[in-house]
Amino acid sequence: MRSNYIDFRTPQFRLLSNNQLEELHLAALYILEKTGVSIECQEAIDLLAEAGANVSNPKRVRIPSHLVEQALRTVPKSITLYTREGEPAIILNGMTGSHFGAFTDSPEYLDPYTKQRRACYIKDVADTARLVDALPNIEWVISPGSNTTLPGVVAGKVGFLQAVLNSSKPVVGAVCNVSDLREVLKICTMIAGGEKELRDKPFYMGSSEPVSPLVQGKDAIERSLLCAEKGIPNKVFSIPIAGATSPATFPGTLAIGIAEWLSQLVIVQLKKPGAPLIFGSIPTIMDMKIAMMSYGAPELSFLVAALTEIAHYYKLPMYGTAGVIDTDVIGVQTGVEITYQILLTALSGADLVHDVGLSYHGKMVSPELIVLADEVIDMVKVAMGGLEINDETLPLDLIERVGPGGDYLSESHTLKHFRKFWVPTIFDRSFVRGEGTKNCEELLNEKTLEILKTHKPKPLPEDLVKELKKVEAGWFKEAGLDYIYPTREPH
Repeated sequence: MRSNYIDFRTPQFRLLSNNQLEELHLAALYILEKTGVSIECQEAIDLLAEAGANVSNPKRVRIPSHLVEQALRTVPKSITLYTREGEPAIILNGMTGSHFGAFTDSPEYLDPYTKQRRACYIKDVADTARLVDALPNIEWVISPGSNTTLPGVVAGKVGFLQAVLNSSKPVVGAVCNVSDLREVLKICTMIAGGEKELRDKPFYMGSSEPVSPLVQGKDAIERSLLCAEKGIPNKVFSIPIAGATSPATFPGTLAIGIAEWLSQLVIVQLKKPGAPLIFGSIPTIMDMKIAMMSYGAPELSFLVAALTEIAHYYKLPMYGTAGVIDTDVIGVQTGVEITYQILLTALSGADLVHDVGLSYHGKMVSPELIVLADEVIDMVKVAMGGLEINDETLPLDLIERVGPGGDYLSESHTLKHFRKFWVPTIFDRSFVRGEGTKNCEELLNEKTLEILKTHKPKPLPEDLVKELKKVEAGWFKEAGLDYIYPTREPH
C-alpha cells in the first residue's frame, strides 16, 4: 500500500478504458490490412514488399499486423534530446511529464510593439528564438521553415539556422524536402562536432507528415528514412480533420491517425530497426461555418489526449499540441483556449508538446502568446506537482498548538513553506487599483518587450559561426539569390 500511495501522489487522468485502447489499436490494424495505405515512395514500397506486405497496388498497400507488432517491438521506448552544447535537456519516455515548445516563424507575425499583424521577417525568427531561449517553461524550439519573406528554396534552412544561432535549446525542424534536411543535418553535424557526436547527443529532431486520409507522400517518407539512416530522432504526425479528411466521429478520426502513424513506423523500422520515432497526430474538427480546421477547438485537445493514451499504451512518447488559438488577438478567448489545452495536455502526459505561440488558424506567430503560455504552463505545474503527505506537510502538532482562533502568520513553519506558493509574473493581483497599476495585458506586453530587448543567448564560437554563415551564403548562391535578408521597419 505504501508504494502504491507514493506512485499515485500526482494527478491521475484517463479518457479511455483498457478495452477502448485495444479496440482502437485493432481498428488501426484492420485499416492497414484491409483498406491499405497509399505510398508514393518506391524505396518504402520495396521495403514493404520484401517484408511480405501486399504492394500490388501502391495506392492500396496492405500491411499485415505482424509487421506492425514487430515494428512496435523494435522502436525505442525512450528518446533523449540535448542542448546544442551536448547537455541532456529533455527525456521523452511517457513518464517525465509534458515539455512545451514554441514556433519561431510563420507567414505572419503579431508585432508586440505595434499590436498589428504583418509579414514575419528573418529578424522576427531570430527574436522569437531568443524569446524561447529565455522562458523557463518553453523547453525547445520549433523551426518550421514557413517564413515567406525569403524564397522557399532557402527559407526553411535559413529559419533553422536562426533558431540554432539564437537558442541553445533543442530544435525540432520541419523542412519541406530531403535535400533541405541534408543541409540542416550538415549544420547540426558541424555544431555537434561530427556525425557520431550528433547521433549520440542529438539536439535536432526531424519531422514527417503523412497526409490524411492514409497517404504517405514521397517527401515525408524520404525525410523519415534519412533520419533513420543517420540515427536522428524523428516525429511523425498527420492532421486528420473530422468531417473533412477523417470520419466525423471521434473513434473514426483516432483510428485514421493511428493507422497513418503505424504505417510509417513499419517502413522506418524495416529500413533500420531501432530508429527513434515519436508518436504523433493532430486530430481536430472542420469548422463547417468557415470550412477550415480549428486549432482552438476543445475537440483538438480531447483527441490529442486520447492519442496520448494510445502512445503510452504502445509505451512510446507522444507529440502533443497546446498553446494555439484561432483568433488573431490576445484577449479573453486566448486565455480560455490555451489554459484548457495546456491543462488537458499536462494531465494526459503528452511528452513533446508543440505549436505554442501559433495563432490565426496556425498562420501567425505571436511572441506575447508564447510568454502568456509560459505563465499558464507554470500555473498548471502547481496542480501537476501533486500532494505529498508527511509529518512536515500535515503538521498536526502545529495545528494542536495554534488551536481554534489562532493564526499561522508568525509561525516558523509558515516562513519555511510560504515561498513555495506560486507567484505570477503577468497576472494582476492588485488589491487597490491606483495610478500606475498595470493590468495583465500591460504586464504581458512589458515582459515580452523586456525579453526581446535584453536577452542574449549563449553564443556559439565565433569561428563556427563564420563557417555556418559560409554554408548559408552557399545556399543563396546555389539558388541564384543575393545573400541578403529582407528587412522590416525598425521599431
